[in-house]
Amino acid sequence: MLSLPLKLWAPVEANLCVVESEQRNGYTCHLVEYTATEGERVRSFLLVPEGVSADHPAPGLVLLHDHGARFDIGKEKLVRPMASAPEHIKASARQWVDSGFDGVFFGDRLASEGYVVIVPDVLYWGERGTRKGTKKEVYEGQRAVYDSLARRGVVWAEKTLNEDAAAARLLAGLPYVWTVGCFGWSMGAHRAWLLAAFCPEVQAGVALCWMTLKEAQPSQLSASDYSMIIPSLRKQYDFPDIARWISPKPFLFLSGRTDKLFPQWAVQKAFSQMAGLPGIETQFFDGGHHCGLAEQDRIIGFLRAALGN
Repeated sequence: MLSLPLKLWAPVEANLCVVESEQRNGYTCHLVEYTATEGERVRSFLLVPEGVSADHPAPGLVLLHDHGARFDIGKEKLVRPMASAPEHIKASARQWVDSGFDGVFFGDRLASEGYVVIVPDVLYWGERGTRKGTKKEVYEGQRAVYDSLARRGVVWAEKTLNEDAAAARLLAGLPYVWTVGCFGWSMGAHRAWLLAAFCPEVQAGVALCWMTLKEAQPSQLSASDYSMIIPSLRKQYDFPDIARWISPKPFLFLSGRTDKLFPQWAVQKAFSQMAGLPGIETQFFDGGHHCGLAEQDRIIGFLRAALGN
């Protein structure tokens, strides 16, 4: 059995509280707050379909938002903001799903399909972000976040992984959730394959538009890289190596043939290194860096087969 190169922090008491709730078509959207890591509270959307109970449990999904150099929203990239949200957040979220998701809030769609959904904010996004300074200053501020955490002995992406695992554990502990999967697009895909590899509560997942080889990556780090780099992993392993720790869980890696961020030749070589691993599937789709309706249908089909529903 393979040993894992990272250890998650020990679980802490979540102390879940509901901040606000909103009834939607076939499900309820809760804004919740809980302790994700020691001493730090995180807000997430928790979507619960009607009819779900301890007697009639449903699969749960941790949805992991993307980067996109768009920091005013995080969880709102996947779930429609509350009616009480500021108008600029509503407008930003609508613009984001129109451009990236064919106009669909994918978390809401999955809740309407019967999944219990949780979507946390990453540090520096949404309610955990900052809008001070120019757009360039905010973008470059990612380096300062990484350095500030590093001075305390914390790796930003490891911290995010542990917070994502806390969301998975919270879902797994709900009496009306019987199994847990995950999904992410772009940076969210990076988070999804890390979560599936290192969190035992996650039983299956899908990563859309984030897989490549180290040789295809620029030698110079951009500000955006700092939220995703775990130096101890990058030094010893290439990106497709992560699949060895996911297997034999059912997990689908999807990539667009015309994705300008992840060229097909590099993704194809990465996929070839995953070939033959139990549970691991790799597929290309016609398109670019996008989570459109056709890709959503493919994701839902895979999750339904892997988790049931």
